[in-house]
Amino acid sequence: MRYVIIGNGVAGVEAALAIRKADADGTITIITKSPNLHYYRPRLIEFLSGEVSLDKMTTYKDDAYEKKGIANLLGTRITAIRPDERSAIDANGRAHEYDRLLIATGGRPFVPPIAGADLPGVFTFRGVRDAERIRDYAAGVRDVAVIGGGLLGLETAHSLARMGKRPTVVEFCEWLMPRQLDRDGGGILRRILEEKGVRFVLGESVASIEGGGRAERIVMQSGATVDAGLIVISAGIRSDLDLAREVGIATDKGIIVDDTMRTSAEGIYAAGDVAQHKDCVYGIWPAAREQGIAAGAAMAGQPVAYRGTVMSSSLKITGVDLYSAGDINRDDCDAIVSSGGSSYKKLLMKDRKATGAIVLGDAAALKIAQRVIAGTADPEEFKKLF
Repeated sequence: MRYVIIGNGVAGVEAALAIRKADADGTITIITKSPNLHYYRPRLIEFLSGEVSLDKMTTYKDDAYEKKGIANLLGTRITAIRPDERSAIDANGRAHEYDRLLIATGGRPFVPPIAGADLPGVFTFRGVRDAERIRDYAAGVRDVAVIGGGLLGLETAHSLARMGKRPTVVEFCEWLMPRQLDRDGGGILRRILEEKGVRFVLGESVASIEGGGRAERIVMQSGATVDAGLIVISAGIRSDLDLAREVGIATDKGIIVDDTMRTSAEGIYAAGDVAQHKDCVYGIWPAAREQGIAAGAAMAGQPVAYRGTVMSSSLKITGVDLYSAGDINRDDCDAIVSSGGSSYKKLLMKDRKATGAIVLGDAAALKIAQRVIAGTADPEEFKKLF
């Protein structure tokens, strides 16, 4: 059996390992446009600030792949899939034949239609090369800005602060991390991060980025301005659907897959940020890992149904303990809330079951909340902390 995997993020690599576990003899080839072996993407923030090297982030070295009989074709971009011929074509015209194919191409940073977003000094942040470019450009800049107050935007701003810069976060919503926090939790997080040197402009939308041949300031719809010689746009990601759409594979927000990560095309699977399972494109590392494992097992003939991933986030800013899981803004649940100083805890219950949780500034409560959401601890254990 010939297995070809497009993309070497966590979904692609975990799929390869799952295939090898189920099939000792098949050929496995991971093809990626990245020049680097798979690395642990959540540590990119530390890489940006210079706290960790690429080598330390790299999950498996060459010899680990060799022992598993997994080939890596780095710096190779797949430009087309030919389902009738069971082959994937790279930019040099070479055909890579497969019996089973996995599309794990991930997502692309979304850039809103902002005038001036193409000026020098404006960046998106998705991989190692982006981090290197931001770090190099930042060497001659003091005031910086991040457009987007979500998880990655806040982590980016904090890393820039650790590099000696003066970061400002611009967020359209009136509080931070609106997908993971409610208004009260977002307010507490803002105060914590302000103490760490991050400034905020909330409830404002960006009209344009301006400057004399390079980024110098952000102009809001209200007319207010933020001086910034370096700007990172952190407005989310969109699934990379080009390959799938060109051959008519069913797509929506992502490539539509079933519980075995199979697409509408025979012999083709999808996993990670490119995949849409039950109307959801997760865009989080744990989901990509779980989907990759499920896809690999199914490709090797040992399907195990993927049942979805609990949406959860943990902030990796030093000294900030934050956990958010489930739908924390549901209005059909009973909410138990405790707030004081730099600590915030919230548990959502419906029919005596925990449906969501927020913990900010309490490491002990965070661990219990994780267990409650995972179903390995009783909600009463968490309530005792209130």
